[in-house]
Amino acid sequence: MRRKLYYHFSIVIIAGLCILGCSPKKSRDVATSQAEGETIQEAEVEAEGASKSEKKNDPLLLLVNKDTPLPKDYDPDLKVLNSGNKSVAQVIYNDLRDMLTAGNAQGLSFCIASGYRSAERQQEILDQDIRKLTAKGMDYDTAYQNVTRTVMPAGYSEHETGLAVDITALSNQMLDETQVDTPENRWLRENCSKYGFILRYPEGKEEITKIDYEPWHFRYVGKEAAREITEKQITLEEYLK
Repeated sequence: MRRKLYYHFSIVIIAGLCILGCSPKKSRDVATSQAEGETIQEAEVEAEGASKSEKKNDPLLLLVNKDTPLPKDYDPDLKVLNSGNKSVAQVIYNDLRDMLTAGNAQGLSFCIASGYRSAERQQEILDQDIRKLTAKGMDYDTAYQNVTRTVMPAGYSEHETGLAVDITALSNQMLDETQVDTPENRWLRENCSKYGFILRYPEGKEEITKIDYEPWHFRYVGKEAAREITEKQITLEEYLK
């Protein structure tokens, strides 16, 4: 009887030890797991915050649109193109040259219709386009709304950064959607990201960019950003969020 009691008592003790020994370990595992999860989440939040800060401070990712004017003290370092009558920001020159040279090697011929514009020139273009519509009987406000679907007022245009270029096929220098059908434009849209450029105002993103589809307007953002923006099929506005 004593043996039996001793046997039962031993089982109870062993069971108790198992309970006492296992339960705290599980609790520690859960607590450790939760702590590690919180640490990972905090690290991800910090990394995301750092990434946003880096993007915001990257001069190649400067956002200029209808809601975001160019800094008043912005003064790009310019490089005159071989044509002699157009210039771009010095920082984009080599990649722009390499991109067009690569296209030339494929038998394509390009025309840089526009590069850097001064604020004065930008306003002049806007005013000219508005006058054309008002001369046809359109009131000023309506004309302004129509024109600013493609042309920004001074201080709000990417062309003032020197980071944007309008590129057409040499055989078709019209700044309209007929560019889409040219071999040059198809090649540019497929390959521009390799050289740090993006199609700045893509089709279907008009509500975000607030600019009509412009298949000829390419913006330099650097190769890493260009690759991600192109792969994700997003706009610069979305990339910077």
